Amino acid sequence: MRQLQLLVLIGSTKEHSSNQKLVAFIKKEAAGLKMAGNSDTAPVYWEIFPISKLPYFDPDLDKAAAGRLEKDAQQPVGTVPAAVGELRQKVAEADGILICTPEYVFSLPGILKNALEWLVSTTVLTDKPMALITAAASGEKAKESLELIVKTLGGQFDTTTSIRIQGVAGKFNSEGELADAGTVQTLKDLLYSWFALMELKQQAQ
Repeated sequence: MRQLQLLVLIGSTKEHSSNQKLVAFIKKEAAGLKMAGNSDTAPVYWEIFPISKLPYFDPDLDKAAAGRLEKDAQQPVGTVPAAVGELRQKVAEADGILICTPEYVFSLPGILKNALEWLVSTTVLTDKPMALITAAASGEKAKESLELIVKTLGGQFDTTTSIRIQGVAGKFNSEGELADAGTVQTLKDLLYSWFALMELKQQAQ
C-alpha cells in the first residue's frame, strides 16, 4: 500500500481527554498494522485538525463562497474563512477520516457539529472511508447523531467502523493507559476494518 493520509477530528478540546487518549492508542496500533495478503505494515501519515480554530458556521458566508448571495451581500463572493478552506482541503485529500467524540447533553459537542456543518455544502466526504468513535458515559444519542450526519454527507462506514465506548473514563488505568481488554480489541477490530475500506477504495481507483 502507498502511504495513507489520515485526518482526525476530535470532539473534545480538553487536554488529556479520554478521546485524545483513544486517538493516541489507535495511532500507536496502526503503526504495526498489516493488511490481509500483505506482509508489510501500512505506512501512515496522521494529522489531527484543530477544529477549535474554525469560526461559527455562517450560512451566508458559505453561500457567498459559492456565489449564491445577492449583489448587495457584505461578504465578497468566492471566499470562506481560511480555516474552513483548510479543513475542506484536508478532508478532500485524506484517504480516510477518523472522528472521535464525547457526548454532551445527549448530543454531539457543538465544536464538532460546527466543523461538520462547514462540510455540508461540499462533496469532500462523499465515499470517504470513515471511522467513527463515540466515547462517553453513555454516548448512545451522540452516536446516532454522528452516524446520521456522516451518512447525509456521504461518508462511508458500517457497523464495524462505527462504535460506541460506554463508560470510557473507566477504561483507563491510573497512568492514563487503555487497560480494558474488551475496548482494546474493539479498537483493533475497528482499525482493521477501516484500513480494509481504504484498501478496497485504493484498489478500485
